[in-house]
Amino acid sequence: MKISPQTLRPLRSLSVALLAAAALVMTACASPAESASEEPSERVAIPSNPVGTQASWVLTEINGAPSEQADFEDRFDPIMFEQMAVSDLQQVFEQLRAAAPWTPIAYEGTETQARVTIESPQVTYDMSVSVGDDGSMNGLFFGEPQGPRTPAASWDELESQIADAPYEVSLQVTEAGAGEPVRLMGESSSSPIGSVFKLWVLGAVVDAIDAGTLAWDDALTIDAEVRSLPSGELQNLPDGSTVTVLEAAQKMIAISDNTGTDALIRAVGRDAVEAALVDMGHESPAVNTPFLTTREMFWMLFDDAALRERWATGDQAAREAVLAEIPAGVPSLANAAEVQPGWPDGVDWFATHDDIARAHVALQEKVQSPAGEPLRDLLSANPGLSFGDEWTYVAFKGGSSVGVLAGSWYLERDGGEPIVLTVLARADDAQTLTTNQTAVFGFIEDAAALIAGE
Repeated sequence: MKISPQTLRPLRSLSVALLAAAALVMTACASPAESASEEPSERVAIPSNPVGTQASWVLTEINGAPSEQADFEDRFDPIMFEQMAVSDLQQVFEQLRAAAPWTPIAYEGTETQARVTIESPQVTYDMSVSVGDDGSMNGLFFGEPQGPRTPAASWDELESQIADAPYEVSLQVTEAGAGEPVRLMGESSSSPIGSVFKLWVLGAVVDAIDAGTLAWDDALTIDAEVRSLPSGELQNLPDGSTVTVLEAAQKMIAISDNTGTDALIRAVGRDAVEAALVDMGHESPAVNTPFLTTREMFWMLFDDAALRERWATGDQAAREAVLAEIPAGVPSLANAAEVQPGWPDGVDWFATHDDIARAHVALQEKVQSPAGEPLRDLLSANPGLSFGDEWTYVAFKGGSSVGVLAGSWYLERDGGEPIVLTVLARADDAQTLTTNQTAVFGFIEDAAALIAGE
């Protein structure tokens, strides 16, 4: 499966793609994953858009003479250097330079994210690059190439591929409103879901608007109490900046903006989101109580191991005490390269396939109220994957964190009941799902194709 431009964006949801520079560049450079072909591949062109310009600079850098430190500082977002010093990044480039010449042999991407397969006489890597609003790099990743994937031609073949995956993964096909799934492959137990939790935040926002305590055009203030880490854009705004509720909600769903999400949670109140879990059909809301903001999750994941340990062993009252100790602002990423998945300690958000399917259906039902009027457009702004003309409406929310990858789609077509497709994947290490994103979302593409062909 080729990753579509729509896919590149949601895969960053809550995963902090900028961690790749520290965590994975060094790993990739330490031991080449596979030998390059003896026959050189055909060179591809890299576009001159914002991310392509930076990808071309990296290639020039690892193919020629090193640049000065000031050039690195100009090219990268300062947050990158919270993880590794400029001199360390220059050393990584020097290691890559030893394998030169590097040739780009495949390219796919959007204006702000791209994956370039680069080949040298010794080794081949996938180089992933992302840039922020100002064009500076906030993510750089070198890893094993994602090889071609053969789509499943039948349900049995798809189930076999899921069973053989080198990580825990499950997929469910649910007819909207039905009591039982149409198909379930893998386990149906509760799993970490990353930013898919934002479906319930959106539900709480609509409920508040319906109750008259909030309005779509109300202003939300960005400050240290809601400023979070990427993904998103609103974290770049200065303190005191404002966005409307609608703008924050749009960014929360379309680009999984974490700062916008936390601003919305503050606006409606944590208890309102917890109530939305119940109202929208989550069977075990206590697993997400107290309900984390993204900023709180990042503090426990990246900065304060003691808080994480207390969260893992504590009851609800103990967890509330943990949250009360988390300071304003964002955590340091100095130790990001060593971070391990937080979901085994309960540092994430959790749901079953059925919980997520009911959340999608509940949001579509909220469309009928005046408060829910923007929902159809909000949820379909970023479809996540390209499913083809068979499907007339696609609502999407994906999510990821360290060791977590999840996706959910509400699909409509002429002459058939709406369906919800969900895929939930998790791994005990930080890198497994990072290098298998294409396969995980490929399972969903295959499922949609098989349904369309029935």
